[in-house]
Amino acid sequence: MNIWIAASDGRVDLVEQYLANGFEPDSKDPNGYTPLHAAASYAHTELLKKLCSEPYNGNINVTDNDGDTPLHHCEDVGTARLIIEELGGDLTLKNSEGKTALDAFEDEAEFPELITYMRAMSGVANDAPIIDESILAQFKENVRYTLENDPVTDDPVSIERRRRLEHILDGENAEEELEQYVRELVRSQLLGGSEEPNKKRK
Repeated sequence: MNIWIAASDGRVDLVEQYLANGFEPDSKDPNGYTPLHAAASYAHTELLKKLCSEPYNGNINVTDNDGDTPLHHCEDVGTARLIIEELGGDLTLKNSEGKTALDAFEDEAEFPELITYMRAMSGVANDAPIIDESILAQFKENVRYTLENDPVTDDPVSIERRRRLEHILDGENAEEELEQYVRELVRSQLLGGSEEPNKKRK
């Protein structure tokens, strides 16, 4: 048994013993593999959180000898979501083959849900198109129709949504800002959220 096997097995107790005896979350085996890579590979999310928190403060973007980060080793959406949205994982980092985690997942084509999630997150990060233009046009038309025909309600969420849409449509860059709004709305639905999209990024 060693710290890398213990991390692969999700043995938090053993990992902590190794850490107490001089190992680090970023300690590498001969292949550059770290406990962080091991925990990410086997979806041990609680261990990942612990390794990246006080007092250990592991680097979630640490690379192995192939340039792969823990994100490159993920196999499920839950672990990827934790790494990206909570632990600060950088989805733009490329390995020694010049591939981001998404590139590697798409090459393997083994984890469709993970690929869908990563495409959505990469689209937001790079402002790249992540939805079909015909779907985008349909959403935009629905937004305009709703704004013009739905009755005004006392619901604070509906009032805020209407206020924001009216502001967008009255602005100088209505088409661009409406498209951004719709993309954020589609993204929130794609990622399983229901919240109002964030305000337009500066």
